[in-house]
Amino acid sequence: MLKVRHLTKRYGDTEVVRGLDLDVRSGECFGLLGPNGAGKTTTLRLMLGLIEPDSGSIELAGIEVPRHAREARMKVGVVPQMDNLDPDFSVCENLLAYGRYFGMEKAAIVARVPMLLEFAGLANKADAKIAQLSGGMKRRLTLARALVHDPDILFLDEPTTGLDPQARHLIWQGLRRLIADGKTILLTTHFMDEAE
Repeated sequence: MLKVRHLTKRYGDTEVVRGLDLDVRSGECFGLLGPNGAGKTTTLRLMLGLIEPDSGSIELAGIEVPRHAREARMKVGVVPQMDNLDPDFSVCENLLAYGRYFGMEKAAIVARVPMLLEFAGLANKADAKIAQLSGGMKRRLTLARALVHDPDILFLDEPTTGLDPQARHLIWQGLRRLIADGKTILLTTHFMDEAE
């Protein structure tokens, strides 16, 4: 699902990714473990073709990145480090708007929304505004939003940072279900227990 060879990225004289090699098989949950500033987010941005590597090669879902990054990103669900939900939209409207970014027909998105809300434990919050949600609810909605187009692989950048133990547990329950369903997951974390 993901093959990275000799990946390197520098910012000025600082080498933030140094000769990274990794393989992530279909259906695998792969963790990138490291402290803050270790280059985990930069590595994800490189794999998504959002920034150019200085050297190395990336193949994501069988597609060369960054050359065909847009095509590759259509197969990826992304949960960024910080929630970037639209505060002007309801929970349901956030899912609808995001699905449209992937060229999905409104009817197809509407058909997926109940399942996504159930997955996120937000079935009773469909019409709630984002400001009415707790931090854990926002995080679960961001995960559900990443699934709206039924991606082949999920990239999760520190998905539980800042969450209380109960919210972390709910996120991990959802991730275990995705793995059981055969989804491929790549996540970054600085928690050793999460990486394990």
